Amino acid sequence: MFVLRHLFACALLAAALPVIAQGFPSCRSMRMVIAYPAGGPTDLQGRILAQKLSERWGQQLVVENRGGGGTVIATTVVAKANADGCTLLLTALPFAINPFIISKLPYEAKDLAPVTQTTRFPQVLVVHPDLPVKTVKELLGYAAANQGKVSYASSGNLGTGHLAGELLSTVSGVNLLHIQYKGSAPAYPDVMSGRVPVMFDSVGGINKYIASGQVRPIAVTTAARSPELPNVPTVAESGFPGFEVSAWQGIVTTGGTRKDIVAKLSSDIASVLASPDMRERLARLSAEPVGSTPAEFEAFIRAEAARWGKIIRERKIRTE
Repeated sequence: MFVLRHLFACALLAAALPVIAQGFPSCRSMRMVIAYPAGGPTDLQGRILAQKLSERWGQQLVVENRGGGGTVIATTVVAKANADGCTLLLTALPFAINPFIISKLPYEAKDLAPVTQTTRFPQVLVVHPDLPVKTVKELLGYAAANQGKVSYASSGNLGTGHLAGELLSTVSGVNLLHIQYKGSAPAYPDVMSGRVPVMFDSVGGINKYIASGQVRPIAVTTAARSPELPNVPTVAESGFPGFEVSAWQGIVTTGGTRKDIVAKLSSDIASVLASPDMRERLARLSAEPVGSTPAEFEAFIRAEAARWGKIIRERKIRTE
């Protein structure tokens, strides 16, 4: 009887071995496709994360930049990859809203599997020092008294800064004139000169101009105050409860990837994000680590899509 039980146990173990052998990572090669060009904040955090994951897995995670198309180009690459968890996509807000602004995408929701939200970047509302306002309500009052004359800069159409401005106009009933640029850097000269005296931008991007006094911060757009600007109130504190906008990034992989692999990816990435070294390096980029579960990240994407889709429709925002 003992021999039979032993043989039965061995048979069960042998049956389990293929499953164990298929554990993650078991890739000939691994890559992280970044939906933005090299050198920007998303790329920088992606490269740091890829380095740390390579160390954790003992396998090189190759970074591949596929910028353009509002994240569509990179997303398509990952959507059409093998469903084995070996190809990751580091993406951002446009990933959530593209179904509302692009009539025919080359992929479907089922072609992608959310893994984890990696980071969020606080945004700050700044004004030129010559503008006679020091609070959000003063800005809106000034804009209401000068309808069509108060403009704000953003890093691009339907970017986080643009949508933050549209949300503020929606909740306040006061329209600000949107001026889009091809990135934050091209906008800075006009903002610093006062030609376009208002801007929503990442804290990390514009902080040096705040420190030099070239712009005045009047509110941050996150739910809590920024550690880098502790004396600057939130928009919610400034009279608009519930107002919250952050730039964010996250990892997705190819749809159809086994759930245990997705869970392993999520857990490992969250552990890396929680490490003191990673938190310190992200802080230098003014990024806050998140590390959500796949279910949490999927729910977050759906919420972002619903919220911004509503704003896009109500504000009749042109997408081209």
